[in-house]
Amino acid sequence: MVIQRIAIIGLGLIGGSLAKAFKLKKQKIHILGVDPNPANIEPALKEGSIDEACQRAADAAAQADVIFLCSPVGTIPGLMAEIKDSVPEHAVVTDVGSTKQEIMEAAKIHFGEGGRFIGGHPMAGTENSGYQASIPHLFENAYYLLVPLPSTPKNLLEAFASLIESIGALPIVMDAEVHDKIVGSVSHLPHVVAAALVNSVRQLNDPDHYKEKLAAGGFRDITRIASSNPRMWTEISLANRHQLQSLISSMIQNLDQFLNWLREGKAEEIQSFFSEAREFRQSLPTLQSLALLPYYDLYVDIEDRPGEIGEVTTILGRYQINIKNLRIINSREGEPGCLVLSLSDNPSLEKAWRVLSDHGYKTYKK
Repeated sequence: MVIQRIAIIGLGLIGGSLAKAFKLKKQKIHILGVDPNPANIEPALKEGSIDEACQRAADAAAQADVIFLCSPVGTIPGLMAEIKDSVPEHAVVTDVGSTKQEIMEAAKIHFGEGGRFIGGHPMAGTENSGYQASIPHLFENAYYLLVPLPSTPKNLLEAFASLIESIGALPIVMDAEVHDKIVGSVSHLPHVVAAALVNSVRQLNDPDHYKEKLAAGGFRDITRIASSNPRMWTEISLANRHQLQSLISSMIQNLDQFLNWLREGKAEEIQSFFSEAREFRQSLPTLQSLALLPYYDLYVDIEDRPGEIGEVTTILGRYQINIKNLRIINSREGEPGCLVLSLSDNPSLEKAWRVLSDHGYKTYKK
């Protein structure tokens, strides 16, 4: 499959970052952009992230070898309907939505069983939105989930996976139902749980507002994602409602069981509950268990290139800032950077944040 022209419909954080990434890694590709918001389309043209702006999604799709649908998950089926009669026979259509079953069903309706649609879900993003938040290395070392149709030719899937690899992402192929179940459990359910926890605390009768004063440490860590965009998470929750219902029911069963153990004073069962959770948490391959350690995390937005991590650590060493732990996030939806530096105390965190910011790095304190 020869890819010369890419259409990106929606130039927000993900679409804008895709455009920049392709321009950085594959400069000869001609990129067509579509976005109704001038604040997204105008800077993309000015900066050269896209070569051409189209008024209509169908006009861009008609000229492309690969078409990325980079709009909110609830609008993707409508975009499919809009472009279906304009897509060239050889072209691949893909999306970036965080749910897949409903999208894949819509793809069968609009594009038939020919296998030209490949669902996509880049596990990357930040708390910011819009083209102004886009960065060319957003996908480097991030998992990019691919969901083909049963009829998708193997060579086509391999060619598309190669395109995704070219911008530094790590493609993983999976079934739509498996995708929604797993992503629902590790991404969607945590957002629901975090919001439920915040609302439970919010509803406490506390006229002196102690809860606001004392809410720190573990509470802030576990509820950080409750600050995410409510409209976006409403759409995601509804799109993955079938999987979420089952997952929430399982969560309720776990809480009901724990509640019964509390009522009955069953210390052994309660300890097993915490022990099993701790063991699984520590077994996660891409994270080290820092839950019980008083570390302060600094997220650093860096490019994937030789010497970049060394440069960051050298700068901090020069200023006598000791790093207690370092890790790279591969699955980082909602995370502001791919490199996480753990520091021993808040003064070290503040100093590292200031030093790296002064050296031109985008850094975020958590």
